[in-house]
Amino acid sequence: MSTAHTERPVDAFDTPLTEAATKVAELAAAGALAAEEERRLSPPVAAGLVEAGFARHLVSPRWGGSADAPGAIRDLTGALVAVGRGCMSAAWCAGVLTAVGRMCSHLPEEGQAEIWGDGPDVPLAGSLAPTGTVRQVPGGWRVDGVWHIASGVDHAEWTMVGGLVPGPDGPPALRHFVLPRSDYTVLDTWRNVGLRGTGSNSLRVDDVFVPDHRSLEHRSVLTGDHGPDAPRTHRVPLKLINGLFFVAPGIGAAAEALEGWTRWTVDRREITGARTVSRPGVRLALASSAANIDAARLLVERAAGEADEAPLGQELTLRATRDYSTAVDLLLDAVTGLLRMSGSRGQAESSPVQRAWRDLHCMAGHGALQPDVNADGWAKHALGED
Repeated sequence: MSTAHTERPVDAFDTPLTEAATKVAELAAAGALAAEEERRLSPPVAAGLVEAGFARHLVSPRWGGSADAPGAIRDLTGALVAVGRGCMSAAWCAGVLTAVGRMCSHLPEEGQAEIWGDGPDVPLAGSLAPTGTVRQVPGGWRVDGVWHIASGVDHAEWTMVGGLVPGPDGPPALRHFVLPRSDYTVLDTWRNVGLRGTGSNSLRVDDVFVPDHRSLEHRSVLTGDHGPDAPRTHRVPLKLINGLFFVAPGIGAAAEALEGWTRWTVDRREITGARTVSRPGVRLALASSAANIDAARLLVERAAGEADEAPLGQELTLRATRDYSTAVDLLLDAVTGLLRMSGSRGQAESSPVQRAWRDLHCMAGHGALQPDVNADGWAKHALGED
């Protein structure tokens, strides 16, 4: 049987990060079911993500990070896809590790030194929605409340939370605050239909002081660092790459589900004794799913390549966000088609297809990937309405 439709989508990436990611993917795959049951990654898998280089990948070279490496965003894409093939929850946490590291790189130098002074391999987590309260005091901020859905927080040494503060022009503005592990309590709240292994628990902060050097404005992350010495990965607007952190793991999960489904379906039989692969609907599901996964991968690879090298501008960012949402729809169609042609056996808890189906639908709910918002932004630009 030809295996052209199941080629690994990461073959084009041959870098130290993707090589290390492929190894940790094997560890994550072996522990994927346990991660679902425990609702968090095992310590060895969490440590493996840091050791592979995700935590340091978008950290400034000043602290030993790899943010100025050529092709850093494209490299990250391949690495997230690779881990996603083993366990999408692990890949999701790897994306969060990387994303929060980039955000913390916008802190004042003293704050960066506090986090990375001993090296760049520091596990981070974040809960950015402003669900708690903050108030300004001399020298910093008092932070209090509960923040939710902090993926990987059980293994983090530092966690970033968001809060609303008076804005310079009147309306409240979003600000971020970085807290060491000793300043918050992790609450066991994560019970989700998908991405169960991410350990996206809540954290409680009890009126903690956060100095100014561990706080930053959200708008500085949105627009990027325009300093003359900032690496390219810090200068790009957040929205140009934000969706990639979450879609790339889904590409890996969908590709692995397709490969597993294909191997399984080759030997399946209908109740009549006929081979399942002889059914036109099954062949159509195979072809359509493979094409959809390839199309999603190509869209995301293009966005990653342009984030690395293309001239920055509004149109580039709007097209990337549009394409991230489109890639999500393609992946959902792919795994839905596979699950529909899997019968009741494909719905068993041991089936990788149903796990990918659940994980991908949870991925699709992320705020950075909403199709109406992303399509509208691009359409306004295309129609000259912005």
